[in-house]
Amino acid sequence: MNMRFLPGLLILTLFSCSSTKNLINEDFQVKMNKGACFGSCPVYTLDIDNQGNAVYVGERFTEKMGKHSMKLKKSDLQDIAKKLAEVNFFALNEEYKSDVADQPLIAISHTNKGLSKTVKGKDRRPEAILELQSMLEKVAETAGWKSLEPAADLAKTDESEEEIEEEDKQIVEREIIIQFKAGTIISRWMREFREYQMYVQKPLTQDNKTWIVQYNTKLINPQMMLHKVQAHDGVESAEFNTKPSLR
Repeated sequence: MNMRFLPGLLILTLFSCSSTKNLINEDFQVKMNKGACFGSCPVYTLDIDNQGNAVYVGERFTEKMGKHSMKLKKSDLQDIAKKLAEVNFFALNEEYKSDVADQPLIAISHTNKGLSKTVKGKDRRPEAILELQSMLEKVAETAGWKSLEPAADLAKTDESEEEIEEEDKQIVEREIIIQFKAGTIISRWMREFREYQMYVQKPLTQDNKTWIVQYNTKLINPQMMLHKVQAHDGVESAEFNTKPSLR
């Protein structure tokens, strides 16, 4: 090798390492939340800090239910930081609206150097954001996650928080039985409640007027959710679902 090029090569290498390091500040964090759809879309949250510590919380339709953790490779963390800088994340719109009801709402949040922003949307997001999402999904789907909270324990926790005993029945607050008025377009109605990650579970009648829907009780108080649904012009009646008591 020509020795004359060594100083320049050394400077270039140091500059590259320094520039990558500058992309990850002490408050660096990236988080992705994948919401529900009408079908069996995986629902989970992925959270990564400035040291590459990742936490995954699986909620529905995913092999990893409950809380899991792993440590990212330094190169993987740097690649994510580079992509965030490349897409100019803090200059993106906060929301990219969509007319498609049957798609999960994806929210990606990022904090770095005192700046914080959340970008959410479905099918009409920039290609660069879709590439970032794909990169985070690969992290979520990779092997090596360590379970911190067994799924069975998580289910017990959810039941204790969301189900209230009432005489010989238990109210399931995360599920609402809705009878829609004639002429109500359910897909359009669902879009009004997408911020609560509401999705249709199944129809209860052959005329498709009565359905069971589910939503994320962490995003809204159940009683407030029920009141919102009951007050909607397109709803004939609504009540929490129930199931027999385990007593």
